[in-house]
Amino acid sequence: MSKTKEIITIEHTLKEVLKNLSDQDIQDITGKSKSYIYKCADPDDSDRNIQFRTVIRLEHAMHKIYQKTPFSNFLKDYLATAQPESEVQSEILAIGGRLGDLMDAVRESMDEKSSGGSKIVPHEKEKIYQDIQKLDDQLSKIKSVLKSL
Repeated sequence: MSKTKEIITIEHTLKEVLKNLSDQDIQDITGKSKSYIYKCADPDDSDRNIQFRTVIRLEHAMHKIYQKTPFSNFLKDYLATAQPESEVQSEILAIGGRLGDLMDAVRESMDEKSSGGSKIVPHEKEKIYQDIQKLDDQLSKIKSVLKSL
């Protein structure tokens, strides 16, 4: 059975950064002690929060020393998973409607009472082509949403 990948928290990311930088590095970069920054990495401690500019400074140091961008990577992963999976469902449902439109266009164009009789005439072909294009666009949206999950 496959495992679901757990999303790393911002606190976990901060602890990983702190493991890579020395006490003196942290003091020089943030003006705060490493123990204080560790306290900011405690998800249960709502009294201590790290400032955004401190995160930026730590990110810059990690990039300069280790060529890593842990906070940027965290944010990218977080935003990628923030997209609701219900969007996939709504796109799938919408494709059903587009398919119905296409079926109706084909059925109407092949009807004996249509302008070309049972034969499909150019303006009917154009309508069918437009419905196929809408269906193709809907499939592209679904692919795009799935890639971002």
